[in-house]
Amino acid sequence: MLSEMCPVCNSPLFEIRGELRCIRCDKPVVKVHEESEVLVASAPLILTRLENAITDKLDVLTNLLQRTSEPEELKELAETITSLIQLFHESRKLSEKLRKEQTET
Repeated sequence: MLSEMCPVCNSPLFEIRGELRCIRCDKPVVKVHEESEVLVASAPLILTRLENAITDKLDVLTNLLQRTSEPEELKELAETITSLIQLFHESRKLSEKLRKEQTET
């Protein structure tokens, strides 16, 4: 348990595997010194949430793909899956770029 408090619920923060977390909110917390740092600090968390959402959607679409035999529905599902996979890879590239930039500074 740390001396810092969660900015949302005012509960004590914990450091878990190098990450500040609020146990009550069950969310990671990022400390920033200036307002201009908020977007930079939150980008990795947003990208992780995006990747998790894409993975969940891919799971749902894969199940639908297995159950359908209609050619038009197969085509739509395949196109959507392809788009989500591309988005996932772009998110990963951006995450890696941000990680490299943070280690350089």
